[in-house]
Amino acid sequence: MRPEEPKKVEQLMTTPAITARPESSYGEIAQLLLDHDISGLPVVDEEGRLRGIVTEADLVSKEAYGYRRRSALGLLADYLRGHDPQWAHRAPGRTASQLMIPVVDTARPGEDVRTVARRMLQVGRKRLPVVDEENRVVGVLSRRDLLRPMVRDDEAIRSDVVELLSDPFRSPEGAEVAPTVTDGVVTLRGTVRWQDDAEVIERFIQGIAGVVGVDDLLKPTEASPRPVRPY
Repeated sequence: MRPEEPKKVEQLMTTPAITARPESSYGEIAQLLLDHDISGLPVVDEEGRLRGIVTEADLVSKEAYGYRRRSALGLLADYLRGHDPQWAHRAPGRTASQLMIPVVDTARPGEDVRTVARRMLQVGRKRLPVVDEENRVVGVLSRRDLLRPMVRDDEAIRSDVVELLSDPFRSPEGAEVAPTVTDGVVTLRGTVRWQDDAEVIERFIQGIAGVVGVDDLLKPTEASPRPVRPY
């Protein structure tokens, strides 16, 4: 059976990427974020190479910490209150180069989306700049981009499930399955030859875009063959 091809970052990323230059002002950055309804953007040099990332949180830090320099005691107090002292250091910044986070996690266009999604969760990122081999920004992958394939009409999902079940390379021989879809949950009713066949079908259906879950109500018509143990 043919396995489902995993989606690549380049299939879901937003392009062209909205970016700022190192010399972009506070006001210019804020306007870009508002105009494009985004919460962060990469900072790139003249060749489009990634220099850092600036977020709405970096801009808000100016309001939260004020425009004056913080004393060491003040920074300690902020830390003890659970505030991030790095914000306080960047708060006086006026340009992207002064406000941005210079060390940035990135993704590559050809990476598996599932791998990148796990990395985003592990490092707590809402978005990742997508860069090529020369570190030039070619797009941005956000949590919103990852959610987009999940928002699909039930009938569209069911159509994909029916197509999968009619494919002899992915649906086991002898399977008689009637699928229904409600709120992204696929319910499978009918029969399969062996219980293992039901598990194969379920795995394939879980790879369909928009599928939230699979309720397997399939019944095997034969007992699963067990391998003969050598004596």
